[in-house]
Amino acid sequence: MAQRIRVGLIGSGMIAQVIHLPYLLELSDRFEVVALCDLSLGTARAAALRFGIPHTTTDYRDLFDKYDTDAVLVLTRDHARPAIDAARAGKHVFVEKPMCNNLAEADELVDVVRQQKVVGMVGYHKRYDPGYRLGQDMIKRLDSPHLVRLHDVIGPNSAFLAHSDFVVVDDLDTALKQSLQAEHVESLRVAIGDQPEAVMRAYDLMLGLTTHDVTILHGALGLPERVIATEIWANGLAYASIFAYPGDLRCVFDTGLITGLRKFDESLTVYSANKVVSISFPSPFIKNAPTMVETWETEGSAYKESQFLASYQEAFKEEMIHFHNCITNGLQPETPVTEGRDDIALLIDMVKAYQR
Repeated sequence: MAQRIRVGLIGSGMIAQVIHLPYLLELSDRFEVVALCDLSLGTARAAALRFGIPHTTTDYRDLFDKYDTDAVLVLTRDHARPAIDAARAGKHVFVEKPMCNNLAEADELVDVVRQQKVVGMVGYHKRYDPGYRLGQDMIKRLDSPHLVRLHDVIGPNSAFLAHSDFVVVDDLDTALKQSLQAEHVESLRVAIGDQPEAVMRAYDLMLGLTTHDVTILHGALGLPERVIATEIWANGLAYASIFAYPGDLRCVFDTGLITGLRKFDESLTVYSANKVVSISFPSPFIKNAPTMVETWETEGSAYKESQFLASYQEAFKEEMIHFHNCITNGLQPETPVTEGRDDIALLIDMVKAYQR
């Protein structure tokens, strides 16, 4: 029987209730959820009642000192401080993306995880998707690719959440909300300095959306050597970059929240002389929807198109299994905090390329 890990959740809102809590309970042979923390006590209590969690708190330090957890999941809007404090308290840390908002926060988290010898893993669920893993392997075996297209244009998440049952209680004091927003904006300024409103909005969107794209690129091809150019438009809700890899390989990346449709259009396509591999992702809020892999190639004189459905397994569930294995079996995370730090550096370089 697997060793059960006692976990607490810092953040009890939508992503906790729709995604992480259901899978943690499905994996009850591996995890025991002992407490929920949220600045909104009403939200924490509503989630605890629904999922049968015994303890709630508004102070995440209770998860370290009072409830005897082995690990925490950091599911807040801004993850750095609770993740750093959890690692410093000797807790294994799963931190949802974006890991941090700037490199100062990221470097501190990386240092504390290393010093405390705890597992520090970033919640890049797409990297644990069986379909992505299949396409990733195909991409790595391509002969001298020259072009990558990374594309992510989606509609609002609310369009995919209409069928989901979750409760978020608006019981925070107005002054506290304003203080949290000011801290969030300041953390962005630490990363990219004082910028026009559209650029600040674009960087905020990069942290929330583009981290998904960067990690699938990172896993398949590594990170680029440099950002050649970036353009930002639509008041910061759309942007595109060109990335340079060694030799003749270039990546064209385009993204945006520029449609109100219930449409999720995210893909990674890699072109070589005799084969093309493309990975297309579903909305993360449609459970068990498969990630599809397509290939185009020639075999002798014949042209061949193929489509692969690797599995209906849920990527979020697979990443929780991996987190458990890292804690109990001493494995290194597939998506460690060091990688999260490098991804944030790339986002900052994208903004710098626009400034140039």
